[in-house]
Amino acid sequence: MAGERDELLDHEYDGIQEYDNDLPRWWLNIFWLTTVCAIVYGVWTHFVREEQHDQLARELSELQAHRESLRPAEPAPGGAAQVNLQDLTKDATFIELGKATFEAKCVACHGSLGEGIVGPNLTDNYWIHGGEIAEIQDVIKKGVLEKGMISWEALLTARELDAVTVYVWNLNGTNPPNGKAPEGELVERPS
Repeated sequence: MAGERDELLDHEYDGIQEYDNDLPRWWLNIFWLTTVCAIVYGVWTHFVREEQHDQLARELSELQAHRESLRPAEPAPGGAAQVNLQDLTKDATFIELGKATFEAKCVACHGSLGEGIVGPNLTDNYWIHGGEIAEIQDVIKKGVLEKGMISWEALLTARELDAVTVYVWNLNGTNPPNGKAPEGELVERPS
């Protein structure tokens, strides 16, 4: 306070006079500090720091790589380990796995008994995209986006895909109550 001087200006308004003193030093120091902080923050945010979308893309690619490392190796098409779905249509354990997967993923559109709600009835002999077991699996894997069915290939394991295909195959002829009207082409199955 010793550096302040009380010097009055030579004018007055309505009996009010004002001093001609400098701003307090601490006010100026705070002003310059905030100015420097604003400049540092601006440079940091726009030029130095990793952008959020770059960080998100990096983290998603790391997550995808981790998921791929956890997924079991799939046999090559036509290889000796390829599953014959027709042989599994009588395997009760496999059908139970398919039923559990169906109940977890498919019930909202196809109903708990396959009777069809938004999606088609899976219990009759009419199929929109083919009724052979390989065609059913292809629809489950790839989905039918224009009809609202997503692709399940990335969300289910190969075993779950096979199991739910076998379960849907075995729903044929169960005739649940309140089944949706037939849609698609008639596909007769051999007895």
